[in-house]
Amino acid sequence: MFHQKTQGRLTIFQSILLERQPELVHGFSSRSGGYSKGCFSSLNMGLINGDNPADVQQNRLLFADALGITPEHVVCGYQVHSTNIARVGREEMGRGFFDASEALPETDGLGTSQRGIALMTMYADCVPVLFYEPEQKVIGVCHCGWKGTVGRIAAGMADIMATEYNCDRKKILAAIGPSISRAAYEVDLPVLEQFRQAFDFADQLITPVDAAHGKVDLWEANRMQLLEAGLQDSNIDVSGLCTCQNHQIFFSHRADHGKTGRNAAMIMMF
Repeated sequence: MFHQKTQGRLTIFQSILLERQPELVHGFSSRSGGYSKGCFSSLNMGLINGDNPADVQQNRLLFADALGITPEHVVCGYQVHSTNIARVGREEMGRGFFDASEALPETDGLGTSQRGIALMTMYADCVPVLFYEPEQKVIGVCHCGWKGTVGRIAAGMADIMATEYNCDRKKILAAIGPSISRAAYEVDLPVLEQFRQAFDFADQLITPVDAAHGKVDLWEANRMQLLEAGLQDSNIDVSGLCTCQNHQIFFSHRADHGKTGRNAAMIMMF
């Protein structure tokens, strides 16, 4: 279950599952309360979409401040719809927050076991997933577009947490944030075939539209791959918030016909 919280001029969405963890801070941004103008109005968090970089930098400062996070502690990846996950430490702090060229290259997932390091990804219909294992104190974040979802980047994060950070899969918490819903996500046959090849449970994800199109449930695709990776159903929180159907609240690539800003997801341990 998710709820929204007003923090200063911003509206931030949070997972109740993660909010129960006292040493954790996290949030999913919405589109209002920022400095950007026009189709990027107003809290655009994306630096590479044609917006004024100075406005985006101010937007990012607003979001970080609302969560009580210092910008110099944030790490960002340069997202390319890959399944690449970076393990980060203090030497990576600050990379990509103000300048996209300094972000970790070709990186769609970030993980760390160190306190005081904030992990951030951007999205506009793609699925953001935040992770936390409270016993080993490990956090992670993944940007899961359809390619990353088919590539099982979310399950890959769970695997890394278990094998490299000694996390108990049954204790890993995961929050699937605001993103496009099945009802709004119609794709063509080549994409449908990718899902059918990737998942034994593909029939549960796809609602046929006609012979060449269908609607895909990215939320369920990520939830079910996390279950297969060993997470407990009770430890997976799905927002149920569709960025496309609620594009007055969130940036949506599909609803805004490709010319739009980016939402952000961030997590940090104190």
